[in-house]
Amino acid sequence: MRFSFRTLIPFCAAICATVLLAPLTGLSAAEGTLKQSPGALDPNLPFYRPVEKLSGELKLGGSNTLSHIASVWIDGFRHFYPDVNISIEVNGSRQAVSDVSAGKTQIGLLSRTIDRTEVDEFRKVHGFNPTVLTPCLERTAIFVHKDNPIAGLTVAQVDAIFSTECRRGADKHCGTWKQFGLEGDWAEQPIVVHGRTKDTGSQVFLQQSVLLGSPFREDLQTHPSNVKMLQAIAKDPSSIGFSGLSYASPQVRAVPISFAEGEDFVAVDSAEAARGRYPLVRQLQFVIKHDPKEKLPAVEQEFIKYVFSRLGQEDVVKAGFQAIPARPARVALDAVGLGISR
Repeated sequence: MRFSFRTLIPFCAAICATVLLAPLTGLSAAEGTLKQSPGALDPNLPFYRPVEKLSGELKLGGSNTLSHIASVWIDGFRHFYPDVNISIEVNGSRQAVSDVSAGKTQIGLLSRTIDRTEVDEFRKVHGFNPTVLTPCLERTAIFVHKDNPIAGLTVAQVDAIFSTECRRGADKHCGTWKQFGLEGDWAEQPIVVHGRTKDTGSQVFLQQSVLLGSPFREDLQTHPSNVKMLQAIAKDPSSIGFSGLSYASPQVRAVPISFAEGEDFVAVDSAEAARGRYPLVRQLQFVIKHDPKEKLPAVEQEFIKYVFSRLGQEDVVKAGFQAIPARPARVALDAVGLGISR
């Protein structure tokens, strides 16, 4: 029996470009929509056609993870429009929706599922819901020390390592590496778990999608950044943690993951992962204040068109993340009145 966790593979138009209100309790998607090798782009992505002249200001803010990609988009966009002033305020996903609502930013950077409370508060102020678009994807890796010999983990085992309640059916919590068949000096080594703070996008993603809402273990060691967390794992062979693949370093190793016991483990950076067979994939999202009765400002229009074009998705790959297919890109553009038929 396959886990309902398969719904985490976000490769369909309805999810990669969500409009007005994103799903609040997990992701739903069709498997196998993206058939390409790692780093490859869907050849049907729309081309970007720049306008003759553009000036103005655009402010982005929110997720630290998404800000890395946004900086690459900004560099590419500035080649066309040097007179546009674009800035990013990196203050975490917690601020992404509220800052867009208050007009502090035009595009919120959100690396977790939008919260129903955030949607309700936004709608009370503006009379319509925030628009949520997914411009790229991130594979979340489970990292261990580079010398850890473990061959792979199932989703249920990841749950048993990090959670307090083992909601995926494991018989007990995983306390030592012996429980995964490791021998010799590894056998009695305690598993030391690392993570981020509770409102960080990657932490929320793992808790909702893998732990099924269970609290994290009380002895979870939290870190202010992914870099700090992986540095800690690199210093302690007993450690395990999670972050986006782009944070990988030679001192740590990403463990292959399978959906369920008896299925093949899939490496996070493999061709199989690019085809949608890696379990831990999260959406990175834009939050936009788009009144359906009005057009977006010109600078915002062009930036969104650029991001969802082939050029913008090339930037995604350059930044070490996963591009979206053409169909959801076009749905996203249509959602804010920027379809190529325009």
